[in-house]
Amino acid sequence: MSKQPIKLYKRGEIWHYAYSSPNGTGRVRKSSGTSDQQKALELAAREYDTSWRVAKLGERPEYTWIEAVVVWLNEKPERKENKNYDLIWLDKYLANKCISEIDRNLINFIKKEKQETGVKNRTVNGVLQQIRGVLNCAYENDMLDKVPAIKMLPEPPPRQVMLTPNQEKRLVDELPDHLIPIVIFALATGLRMSNITGLLWENVDIKNRHAWVNIGSGKVKTKGIGIPLNSVALYVLENLQGKHPTNVFTYKGNPIKRANSKAWRNARKRAGLSHLRFHDLRHVWASRHSMNGTHPHALQDLGAWSKADTVRRYAHLSSRHLLVASENALSESATNLTQRVLQ
Repeated sequence: MSKQPIKLYKRGEIWHYAYSSPNGTGRVRKSSGTSDQQKALELAAREYDTSWRVAKLGERPEYTWIEAVVVWLNEKPERKENKNYDLIWLDKYLANKCISEIDRNLINFIKKEKQETGVKNRTVNGVLQQIRGVLNCAYENDMLDKVPAIKMLPEPPPRQVMLTPNQEKRLVDELPDHLIPIVIFALATGLRMSNITGLLWENVDIKNRHAWVNIGSGKVKTKGIGIPLNSVALYVLENLQGKHPTNVFTYKGNPIKRANSKAWRNARKRAGLSHLRFHDLRHVWASRHSMNGTHPHALQDLGAWSKADTVRRYAHLSSRHLLVASENALSESATNLTQRVLQ
C-alpha cells in the first residue's frame, strides 16, 4: 500500500482533508461530507491511493457516479431542462459510489428498494434504464471497462384504445362548447394536451396549412414539432380565429391550461367512456393512421416520436405498408408456375 500523507482537519462539524497530488499538480483540498473522522479518513485514503495508482502505475482513474451523470447530462443539453426525478431518487444509493462499484448486486438491491415503494414495474424499469443510460455513456467515454447486465421487470402490453365513430359522436355531443374544438383538434393532429392548450396564433399559418410547437414546449425537446393541418384541423382553427389575440384555445377569454378538467371527466362519463383518458386521443389518432395505411416512417414524423419502437405498437393494426415488400419473396419462375397450374 502506498504511503498516504493525508491531513485531516475540521470545519464546523465536518471533516476536511488535504494531500499533495501524486502527479505533482499541487495541493488537493476537499470536504469529506461527514462528521465521522474514521469515514473521512477512509474516503481520503482511498482517493489518494487511486490518484497515486493513476499517476505512478498508469491505471485508469476511478470516476464517481456524479461525474458520470455530469457527462451524461452534458451529452444532450435538453437533459438539463427538466428535473430528473429518477436521478434525484438514485442519489441516496449512488452519490458516493464509483461507477466501477455499481455491479449487478447493487443494481438488484436498488431495483428491490424501488419495488418496495409500491410503484409499477414500468416505473422501476425507468430507474433501471436511467442507470444503464449513465453507465453506457461512461463506457462510451472510456470511463468504465464494462457495463453490468441489467434485467428489466416484465411490463404489461401497451394500452390499446380505440374510439368508434359512434363513440366519438357521443363524446363530442356531451362535451361543453369550449372543449369540443380541443378534442376534435386532438383527434385530427395527435398532439399532446399541453401542445394543444399552449398553441399560439403566432405559430399558426392558416394560408400554408401549417403550425408548429416551439422548442421546449413538447415532450421531445431536441427540435420544434411541425404540424401539418389536415382539413379538419384547419376547419377548427378557422372557426377560432379572432376569439383571442394570442392563444388559440380559450374559455371565457382566458387561455385553457388543461383539457382533462372536471368538465371533460363528466362528459366522458355521460358518453359511457369513463375509461377514456385525454392522452388516449393520441393513441386513437395513431391507430387510425395505421389502419388507413400511413407508413410507419411517416407516422413517426407526424407524431414527433424519437424512437421507431413507439410507432411499432400500432403497426399490427395494418399490413398495407408491407404489401409491396411481400412481393419480394416471389421469383418470376414461381409466378409463372402458379399461373400455369391454376389456369
